[in-house]
Amino acid sequence: MKNTENLVVVHLSATAVYAVIGSVVSAKDIRIMGVGQVKNSDFYQGQIKHRERLQGAIKQAIQEAEDTANCRVHSVWLTLATPELSSKNSAGHVDVEDEVVRAQDMVQALSNAKSQDLPSDYYLMHCCQQGIYVDDQEFMVDDAIETVAHNITVMYHMMMLPVASRQNIQKLLQSCDVGIDHIVFDAVTSAEYSLMAEERQQGVCLVDIGASSTSICVYKENKLIFTHCVATGSHEVTMDISADIGISMIEAEKLKKSHGTVDVHSVDPSSFFIFRPQGLSDEINVNVYNLARIIEARYIRIFTEVARQLHEADLLSYIDRGIVLTGGGSSIKGMVPFAKKLLKMSVVLTNTHPDISAYNHFDNDESFKQLNNQVNDRAYYTAFGTLLYSQSEQFRHSEKSEPEAIQKGRVKGVFQSAGQRFNQVLKKIL
Repeated sequence: MKNTENLVVVHLSATAVYAVIGSVVSAKDIRIMGVGQVKNSDFYQGQIKHRERLQGAIKQAIQEAEDTANCRVHSVWLTLATPELSSKNSAGHVDVEDEVVRAQDMVQALSNAKSQDLPSDYYLMHCCQQGIYVDDQEFMVDDAIETVAHNITVMYHMMMLPVASRQNIQKLLQSCDVGIDHIVFDAVTSAEYSLMAEERQQGVCLVDIGASSTSICVYKENKLIFTHCVATGSHEVTMDISADIGISMIEAEKLKKSHGTVDVHSVDPSSFFIFRPQGLSDEINVNVYNLARIIEARYIRIFTEVARQLHEADLLSYIDRGIVLTGGGSSIKGMVPFAKKLLKMSVVLTNTHPDISAYNHFDNDESFKQLNNQVNDRAYYTAFGTLLYSQSEQFRHSEKSEPEAIQKGRVKGVFQSAGQRFNQVLKKIL
């Protein structure tokens, strides 16, 4: 990019609202100017639990980011997870007029795919183009505009939300005095931050364990082919500890972080420690092994559901590079050896991304040091991934199917059912 562009991301999670302002120098150089984080539990499993409190948290997070970046926010990219997500691989077929593919043909292709696979009560939240078949060619291309062709079939991975949920989210952001540029599924933006190109090519599954939900996405041959959101997360681990030991949720969360592990094989069964809950005079003698068993049981359920989704989609044999873990729920001690043994495949945790850095626009070193520390905070990885995604080839190709891509002329195209051909091409993708 010749000129820098400032982009703003709001990430809604079950435990906090995050706001990030980034200066995009290039796709490989994104500098974080400001961040904001406000603890809030009113967006739980994709549902708005208390609108006014969530509205206040969003406003405050944006204000914090504005103050650090010294700029005003007018519109945002919104990233979130919701078990209401419905996903489908789809195809849009278009007969090309004048035998040259134009922008309106790409837009018509998505319109045709939506006509075929988007239910009337759902909204297309997020769409990723997988590739384009030109005429009867056996291979896909990424861009067909200006190509001589009789017809094109554009392959998409569509991520859909109920219309009512989309409207509620839009009204919520409007009440915060900001518009929405795009809404994106958080597993896709986390993947942009977490996955390497060779992993996407060879086949990989990203598992983002949040507090109230677990998001999944699968890539093969550098194409997004599967997404899903499971209505369970690390918050339920805390609930189990609270119930089994008889302490508050706040104390259970502290206990989980200070002494918890999911790898029971690393724990001495005879080991105990004294835990004194805040506000109580009585001490609790906690067995480390029993605590680990409580945690293990819940994570077994989470990963069993992930494996079930992959099995039902017939994807397990395509994930040659295994699982990449991200999200706050993946940071508990012992996670990698536990997941490897349970899933019987390669499992790694995500690392920091080299193209994200803190932008030093401050008058003092302390402010820059603080921002730099926040840039290395795992809690912001999904928001940072959204900035990366905004500059990705994936988004650039997908954007060409949006109505805004048409500069002039009317959209024309003949809709044809692509169901039978899609079954064949999906096998080619995989």
